[in-house]
Amino acid sequence: MTETPVLRQYREAKERFPDSILLFRMGDFYEIFNQDAVEAAPIMGVTLTSRPLGKGGRHPMCGVPYHAWQSYVGKLLRAGRRVVICDQVEAPTGKGLVKRAVTRVLTPGTVVEEAYLEASTPNFLVAAWTQGGEAGLAACDLSTCELQLCQLPAGRLESELERLHPAELLTPPEVDPYKFDPERGRERLRELLGVAFEAAIGAERAPLAVGAAGVILDYLRANQVELRHGLFRVWTYSPEETMPLDSATVRNLELPELIRLTDRTATPVGARRLRAWLSAPLRDVEKIELRLGAVAELERDPGRQATLAGALKALGDLERLTARAAQGYASARELVALRRSLEALPAVAESLAGAEALALRDLGGRISSRAELAALLAAALIDDPPPHTREGGAVRPGFDSQLDSIHEASRSAREWISALEAAERARTGIKSLKV
Repeated sequence: MTETPVLRQYREAKERFPDSILLFRMGDFYEIFNQDAVEAAPIMGVTLTSRPLGKGGRHPMCGVPYHAWQSYVGKLLRAGRRVVICDQVEAPTGKGLVKRAVTRVLTPGTVVEEAYLEASTPNFLVAAWTQGGEAGLAACDLSTCELQLCQLPAGRLESELERLHPAELLTPPEVDPYKFDPERGRERLRELLGVAFEAAIGAERAPLAVGAAGVILDYLRANQVELRHGLFRVWTYSPEETMPLDSATVRNLELPELIRLTDRTATPVGARRLRAWLSAPLRDVEKIELRLGAVAELERDPGRQATLAGALKALGDLERLTARAAQGYASARELVALRRSLEALPAVAESLAGAEALALRDLGGRISSRAELAALLAAALIDDPPPHTREGGAVRPGFDSQLDSIHEASRSAREWISALEAAERARTGIKSLKV
């Protein structure tokens, strides 16, 4: 079969990601071919058709508009499929083949966009394995840039996985067992996240968890997630700190319904924290007393409680906004939302000032407003930017003189063409003339 240049581009991208649905940008559409199209079309709810490519006959295909791809990809992710985006990385000139490259790899456990996430639920990518009577796991929520490690008795692994409810789970034999080697994990933590010593993250006695963390980091790197020092919050937790709840207990307690009924949180961050607390009750008496002390003070002081709740409502989902910005995926509107969240932080700290409960005083003292970043975002972006970057106009006039010059030249060119069009209509008498 004769292979056209476009078909060669598609084949080369597909060979790199054989187990993923490949969305291939062609003009105003992302097109999907061959077996990918056969499998994806019914999931996305689009028509399966065919298209001639070269001299090899017609190929099964389906397509979606490029400006609406996220909603269709969401359906594929919810069905448990991995998705690869192969985009045009240069403007078409009409001469020769347009250059294309894989720009995103999306899997259920590695998405960060709000469209694919539940605001009140974490989105964990989990790696887990057992060795003898012990088990190790690492749970990464890329949407909040956190990586948790845990080593626990093998008998408790199943209940811990049920609690975490991973969006994606990496285990042997689907993942080669050698990739869980603890030494390999130490190398990945040091190389990719800058964690030089296991003790720095409390993992000196959790080698199996370190091995699982290595699998997570390998998987993220293979799926083109940018990894750098300082990006993740990394820590190790002990299974002994909380009470294990197996599936029967969760069912008998009607825990999901309890979470729904008790959730009166003001922010998505609070909703996720409440879910984590109720699904893993504390066992340490001192920690329980600290938490209850904070609750009791807010209950005794309705004024402080109302002030704090009002301040928190202005925060939005600061955790995920920060993570998307750090990974380079935040839109202009999300950056404005981040700025407003940062500007709301001083009011939260002020509402906690003078609190007696140790937990509240500690939280208030840890709040940093990052006023410099908020001021930079305020100077750089207009207050109500357009929803899509392609529309332009998000940068505030006066922030970048070079960009202002480009805008002025573009505006002048449009005005000149409009004047020429009017003059030519008057000269020729052709009212429908277009320039």
